[in-house]
Amino acid sequence: MLVKRSILFIAGCLFINTGFSQEDSIRNNYVKGFPDYFFLGPVIKQRNLSFDVASVRDQKKQLTFKPNSSYSVGLSLNIFDIGIEAAMSIPINVKNQELYGTSTVRDLQINTISKRWLLDAYHQKYSGFYLSNPNFDVPSNQPYPHRDDLQTRNLGLSFSYIFNADKFSLRSTYSFSERQRSSHGSFLFSYIVSSFNLAADSALISRDERPTFGKGSSAFDMRFTSLGIGPGYSYNLVYRKFFINLTLSVGPAHYWIRYTEEGGTVRNDIRISTFQSARAGIGYNGDRFYGGISSTSQVRSLKFEEVKFTNKNSAFRLILGYRFKEFGILKKHALDYNPIRRK
Repeated sequence: MLVKRSILFIAGCLFINTGFSQEDSIRNNYVKGFPDYFFLGPVIKQRNLSFDVASVRDQKKQLTFKPNSSYSVGLSLNIFDIGIEAAMSIPINVKNQELYGTSTVRDLQINTISKRWLLDAYHQKYSGFYLSNPNFDVPSNQPYPHRDDLQTRNLGLSFSYIFNADKFSLRSTYSFSERQRSSHGSFLFSYIVSSFNLAADSALISRDERPTFGKGSSAFDMRFTSLGIGPGYSYNLVYRKFFINLTLSVGPAHYWIRYTEEGGTVRNDIRISTFQSARAGIGYNGDRFYGGISSTSQVRSLKFEEVKFTNKNSAFRLILGYRFKEFGILKKHALDYNPIRRK
């Protein structure tokens, strides 16, 4: 129900946004578009879904669960004024499975950036994690502790509104459908909703370590649903055709918590905590050739009993591309077939 209401809320924002007059004559002084070109190039990605379990009483007591995931290679295409990107996993790049175990990853993410808003939607299913403790080093060539029974599902979407769209372009640094002519920034308003589920055969914390972690450390079946809103800021630093972008949104989030302890006791809780969403990108955006490296992360952190739980959804992306002059039917845009616009 929460996800459905969020989708309706965002759809309403997008509908209202279509009524705003676009001051293209002003925007053209700050942002250059490429309406007569289609783009094509390779892309390399890596996505990760990890989480930490820490003791509220002793911050040194912390366990990090990571998947043994690989890189993906694919193709990025911008045609008919629509960006399309597809990538496939490369099994040979998976870390040594004897050391890190085996992970099964199903990761679907959709990203859309317009002049005035940014939308991310994702559905992730990860199973099989290895355990890393920052307070001790695993001996060389010795395997990390594996938790093949751990299964997670992460579902959510985030929406950010860009206030200074007449002078600032987020598309210029991530989708490369535009190029910002000079350095500018914009305040953002972000809305995030997510649901994180974790299932296992036994508790995340072993019996020997539970006394030092405290109450809540025997949990093994969890569900966290969150709703957050907050401000943000994004800035493009531009030097000629090179750029650096930093984007950050931080705000309060409402969490609905449900977890099961060993013994079968089911507990429910409600907490107010925080969310963080960050992006960083660096690259070159020329008239024909472009390329860049970017990273994104969304972090949610909450406490229940005497345990602090943090999950992180992150992605790394390397993209190169070249713009080709449009010809024939390629000169058409998707909005040319919009009956409302044609009227």
